[in-house]
Parts: sequence; C-alpha cells; structure tokens
Amino acid sequence: MLETWQCLPRLWFLPLGSLFRLTTYNGISQRADMCMHDNLEWNEQTILQGTCAAIVTYGNRVHFLKQVLEGVFGAGVGHAIVVDNGTEKSVAAEIASLPEIFGASQLTIVRLPTNTGSAGGFHAAIQAAAAREDTQHVWVLDDDNRPEPASLTALAKAWNGMGANTQICLSSFREDKTTYKKLFKTCKLHGITKNSFFGFSMQTLLRKQKAKIWQKDGLKCLQMQMSAYGGFWFHKSWIQKVGLPDTRLFLYFDDYDFTLRITANGGQIWACQNSVLKDLELSWQVHDSALQHWLREEENFSRTYFSIRNRVYIERGFVKNKYIYDANIILYFLSKIIFKNRQSVYYHLLHPRLVCKRWKLILQAIKAGKAADFQTPPPKV
Repeated sequence: MLETWQCLPRLWFLPLGSLFRLTTYNGISQRADMCMHDNLEWNEQTILQGTCAAIVTYGNRVHFLKQVLEGVFGAGVGHAIVVDNGTEKSVAAEIASLPEIFGASQLTIVRLPTNTGSAGGFHAAIQAAAAREDTQHVWVLDDDNRPEPASLTALAKAWNGMGANTQICLSSFREDKTTYKKLFKTCKLHGITKNSFFGFSMQTLLRKQKAKIWQKDGLKCLQMQMSAYGGFWFHKSWIQKVGLPDTRLFLYFDDYDFTLRITANGGQIWACQNSVLKDLELSWQVHDSALQHWLREEENFSRTYFSIRNRVYIERGFVKNKYIYDANIILYFLSKIIFKNRQSVYYHLLHPRLVCKRWKLILQAIKAGKAADFQTPPPKV
C-alpha cells in the first residue's frame, strides 16, 4: 500500500490524469488512482471499526447469541453491546462470561434487572452504543440475526456510494423475512399509506407506490419509509435529532415508530440486498396456518394485544379521514380474518366462545391504540 505522503504530491494531477489518461500523464494517473483506491479501502475499514452492534437478548437464547456475535465480529464491527434483558441468574452468568470468549475490549454487556420488552431493551442498547466515543454508526440486531461475512462491508460500500451522508440510513437484507423478500420482488414501497390499517387500504389496491432503486458496482438498494430493528444501520447523530426508542410501546412496532421518526425528519432508509442476515429463528407471524395469527389458540394474548395497539398508535399520524380509516379496518377484518378462507369461516362457526374472546381482545387493542393508552394492561380473556 502506498504511504499517505506519497499520495499527496499527486493529488494536484488528478484532473490531468482523467483528461490525459492516454498521454504522458498516464503513469501519474495510474498511481493517483492507486492512492484513491487505498484511501477508499481505508475509509471502508474506518466505517467498519466505527460501527457498534447493538444486540438485545432475553429468555435463554445464548446459543443464538453466540452465533450472532461470531457473525458480527466476522463481519468486522469495532465493538458490540449486548443488553441482557432481564434473564434468569444462570443465563445472566453465561452472558456475562461472553467477553472472556470474544474479548473485553470488543464486547460490553449491559444487564437490565427485568425484561423491559424490545422497546426498553433496544432503548438501552442503542443508548450504550451511541455513548461510546469511537462509535460512528450503530448496527441494530436481534439476538437471532446472524450477519454473513460481507454484510457490513456491503453497507459501508453502499453508504460511500451514496455520498457518505449521515442522513442516509441502511438496513441489511433478511433472507427469511417476508417484508424484505416482497420488497425486492415487487419494488413496492415498504411504509404506511394514509388511512391504511396494517398495510391494507381500499385506496391503494389499484395504486401501488414504487420504491426508489439505487444501484452501483453490483450493489442494489431499495428505499423504505421504515425498518425493523434487525439489520438497521444508522449514524449515531440521529439520536440527538429523534431520540431513542419509545419504551412505552414495550413490545412490537417500536422499531417502526423509531425509524419513522427518522424519515419524518428528512432521513432516508435503504434496504441493501447485498448485506445479508440469516434469521436463526422464524418470527411468530410466519408459521403456516389457515387462521390469521391473531386468532390462533396457541398465540399469547399479550403479544397480540401489544402488536395491534402499537400499530394503531403509529397509524394515527397517517389517518387523514377517520371514516375511511374505520372502513379499512372493517374490510381488513372481513377479507384478512373472517373470510380469509373456508377454514377461517368454519372456525368462527365452530368455536364461537373462543372467537368472541379473541375479538374482544382485538377491539380493545384498537381502542387503546387510538387513545394512545399505554397504561391499561392487556385484558384477561
């Protein structure tokens, strides 16, 4: 690699090297190009080292967490923060020993005494990551998002290619997440349209908003309005502008609330197809079933309640006509739940008591979301 002082005298000739590439300046141009290439590689390495992963774990998922940390450091991050979100003492002890494996200078453990949900966990993780003096970018990951070796380098290259602007945020591509597969298949913008309920709106059935595409040097990115936590990569200066995740949401859609604040304040979010994450565990919403997941007997009542309440709370800012919004809710119920298929109709007829309990939960969650009510606990049904 050429030394920095060797590059300096040749920088004056860069325009000449471009103009007279086939003249006597060709040799100078080639050496100047080498200097620029070395500087680009150094910049990418600096971006990697300035990236701090912010990971939250809970329950007993150390077997996932270790794989994620191996992927994170294999991808080249400078540091990682792991928030232990109120695990049992035996699990906490195992998590606390991880710096002995991965290095105390590279890994910091933050212990929370109780489980504060994804909102509280990522609030603490992002806060700790941004507080580090060496951190420039925060890479948010779930404890089951294992990065591929080139995933962070792809983000650095894309960010450089887009002008290295702190307004630009990126999101890694999760191969097993339906949202991202659908985004790159259809190029439909991932966001919230006005008066829509969980993405459903009779106004947009025939009018689909396309996502902007950025491509360069084999990289491909599609613009999004919001992002999940898993794989979200952003400059830490955004914390000063939009704050941290809202702990009131506790569980579900707190990531959309956080990232929507960024795009609402002039930021851009791009999903990078070249930055691949492997999900080690499937989401609770992607298991095959004839029933919409809100109605399944095995699903936790609280989980369903928080999911609906928080989504409705976020959608409040996009409701321009409450009558159209309520009409979309009714149409969603009919088309996506009750008459989703023949089995769903039969289920409503054969299990009226259980269905009534679920619908009571759904309607109370919608009411709480519209009222921004975070105090009322999930109902016991």
